[in-house]
Amino acid sequence: MDLDSARGALIEEARDLLMSMESALLIIEAGSVSQDEVASLFRAAHTIKGSAGLFALDLIVDFTHSMESLLDLVRNEEVNIDAL
Repeated sequence: MDLDSARGALIEEARDLLMSMESALLIIEAGSVSQDEVASLFRAAHTIKGSAGLFALDLIVDFTHSMESLLDLVRNEEVNIDAL
């Protein structure tokens, strides 16, 4: 696989993950906060971060790392997602 193909695969995967994140956020916004939805958000952010790291997309890595840290606090019930 050449670099352009790999980058294209990263973009396609990121789009799918962002749509998954949007769905989870809409469910949470509707009042259905569950560990499953929070875990889904975390996994998507983690995957995006890892893929972006392969291409040294540092701004995306930094942003998603911050998102992971916040979602980890929500997962551990140290922060209420409704307070964000």
